[in-house]
Amino acid sequence: MDPLAQLRAKIADFPGYDDDLCRRRSDALVRSYLGEALADLAARCDPLPPELQARVDQLLLRVGFADPKSFAVHNGIAAMHQVSEVTVTAADEATVELADRASAVAAGDLASYFDEVTATLNRREVAMRAAATASGRP
Repeated sequence: MDPLAQLRAKIADFPGYDDDLCRRRSDALVRSYLGEALADLAARCDPLPPELQARVDQLLLRVGFADPKSFAVHNGIAAMHQVSEVTVTAADEATVELADRASAVAAGDLASYFDEVTATLNRREVAMRAAATASGRP
């Protein structure tokens, strides 16, 4: 199953990337999916040590809002290159897969999981910016 089909299988009404409205909704749904998994993980491991609580709070804030730099560029794409669309779709699928793993993360593995979440979100933002660059947008 291709990444877009996988996203649609996991997230109800996932619109894809055909236009600005679809990209905005897709972005919000992927961030929300990860945010719910992080919130559930934090609740399951409550109470967290202060440093881990601060990290999960920071991650929840990060997924709660679109990154204005990444999304503004991504949102302005009129017609994505196929390669760039695949890259963004793959980054979104990796984010959703990471969220699906949250329920199996043990309390002792939280720091490394949060590192992985941060790295995945960073790669997702890079993919969104690369899609804009490949389509000729600044």
